[in-house]
Amino acid sequence: MRNKILPILSLGSVFGILFMVNYTTPPKVGVLGVLVFFTMIFIILFSLMVLVIKIFQKILSEKNGKINKSSENKTYMYATVAAFGPIMLLVARPSLEVNFLTVGLVGIFVFLGCFLVHKRA
Repeated sequence: MRNKILPILSLGSVFGILFMVNYTTPPKVGVLGVLVFFTMIFIILFSLMVLVIKIFQKILSEKNGKINKSSENKTYMYATVAAFGPIMLLVARPSLEVNFLTVGLVGIFVFLGCFLVHKRA
């Protein structure tokens, strides 16, 4: 079921972002519109991260290629943490100067989040 919903949500998010960028402005859509914009960006990044992680799993998997349910759930958890990194950089952009320190701190956050997923799940 997830394999069918994720591409549909991603495609809808791409069209939503294209619509918002071409026909609206941030003051026009307000706070809720900006939240929807960042949510759609997160959905697209989440889908891309799931795709990248599944490709790496196929490359690194054993010859039998079995992927159990817990491995699939871990894939989605890792993708959630990894997709949140670029969102944090986008949110930090207006208030901070994005330099190596900011990127490093976001990288540390993503690493710690992935470490937590590895240990807990």
